[in-house]
Amino acid sequence: MNLGDMTKNELEEFGRTVGIELDRRLNKADLLEQLIEHLQTVDETAEDDGVELDFIKPEEEWSEKDISHPLMPEVPEEVAVEVDPEIAIQAERDARRYCDTTKEAVIQAQVAYDALKKRRIESEVAEVESAEALDAAKDIAVKAELDWNKLASSLAETL
Repeated sequence: MNLGDMTKNELEEFGRTVGIELDRRLNKADLLEQLIEHLQTVDETAEDDGVELDFIKPEEEWSEKDISHPLMPEVPEEVAVEVDPEIAIQAERDARRYCDTTKEAVIQAQVAYDALKKRRIESEVAEVESAEALDAAKDIAVKAELDWNKLASSLAETL
């Protein structure tokens, strides 16, 4: 079983079997990171369950012969290009940093959206309240005009 091939639901279920509760609201990379950190702290008993843990090695242990880094795709021999593992690891770090930066931008955009949405809702509430006040004022004006007309006609009859 390869953790990288699992869905978020499968990661959550597997996490429970090894003693960690994962939050599926996080993205898959964060779930994998939490699970891997947990597995690194747990005894090597997880290997007995048939879980493939060779990609949990520290980054320093990736050698040129061992190019099967979990983020490197399988490439046929005739197309394979020599890849320096250090460059691949740095690219992975850069990609993670970019993802973190992007996540932060999304969070900030969500906060701004929520604030604007709240202002819009407050504006709509104020609009409804003012429309109700206007309707009440119109009703009072109509009643006053009817009362005026009634008084005017009764005054005209008395004279």
